[in-house]
Amino acid sequence: MELMDAPNHTSHDPKPLDPGHPYSRTTHIPFPLYRQIVSAAPYGYDYFVSLPPSYNSSTDRSYPLILFLHGSGESKRGKDETYAALRHGIPKIILCYDKLKSGEEPRIDIPLAGRFKGQNPNKGKGRNDADLSTKPVPEEVCKIVAEEFITVTPVLDMNDGYGWNASVLTSLLDTIMSQYRADPARVHVTGFSMGGYGTWDLALHTPDRFATLSPVCGGGDKLRVSLIKDIPQWVHHGELDDIVPIGASEEMVKALNAVGAKEVKFSRYPDAAHDSWTEAYNNPELWRWMLDHKRADGGRKVELPEDDKVDVELVK
Repeated sequence: MELMDAPNHTSHDPKPLDPGHPYSRTTHIPFPLYRQIVSAAPYGYDYFVSLPPSYNSSTDRSYPLILFLHGSGESKRGKDETYAALRHGIPKIILCYDKLKSGEEPRIDIPLAGRFKGQNPNKGKGRNDADLSTKPVPEEVCKIVAEEFITVTPVLDMNDGYGWNASVLTSLLDTIMSQYRADPARVHVTGFSMGGYGTWDLALHTPDRFATLSPVCGGGDKLRVSLIKDIPQWVHHGELDDIVPIGASEEMVKALNAVGAKEVKFSRYPDAAHDSWTEAYNNPELWRWMLDHKRADGGRKVELPEDDKVDVELVK
């Protein structure tokens, strides 16, 4: 299989990394791995980027962007474990698109991080829920996400601590917005489990940045929801979830409605346990909904002052 060239960057941009595994290799769409080099903390995230196939030829066009935040079971801890973040969500869709364009079934089979010893980290307590990472992605979903959006998938390293850091993510987005033709009025964030919490937390940190929020089996600070009441939100949760019970989403939806949030959709999946993201992300309506939304104020390209950021390599 032949690797596609990474997109052209300026001399100040990060260089593609060798992921140390074959699972992110693509033929039909660029999917390089980079390392964040400017951050508001002493560390940054590694991150995968996909660009629509039309990106290099449509130079007068800007694109909507999706930031995807994975769950704790998809985090890295050991060397070259970024493959764990590819098993679900946006990266799975991008890799399935590449399979589809090769004439193959749009499905992937990527191992769990070694620390789990083959045990699905997303099965419920006392349950034996199936690992849905190998479930195929609908062709329509593959094409919408891969062909219409720039996607960014940071990889959380547990050695830097549990949970997504909103300041580090904000620094990363500031960099991404300056490097790519992403429309600041159409920046969307979604994530599941730890990434569902991260979705709401990041929006509370920078409420003037996002066009939509799509937290899956997450939760958040219900006392501060007035800060994000003007952002359209589509919340997802499995009713059988006993890792992050559905009450965490119910509380946020109730609080948002109480402060007059302008658009809050809540999809409850009666047959889903913790993995409600496979059903949520396999629904093309979610991605069409994102395409239908943009910020009326034009959004913000940069959120943090440069004085608040450091060169991560210099800190180390």
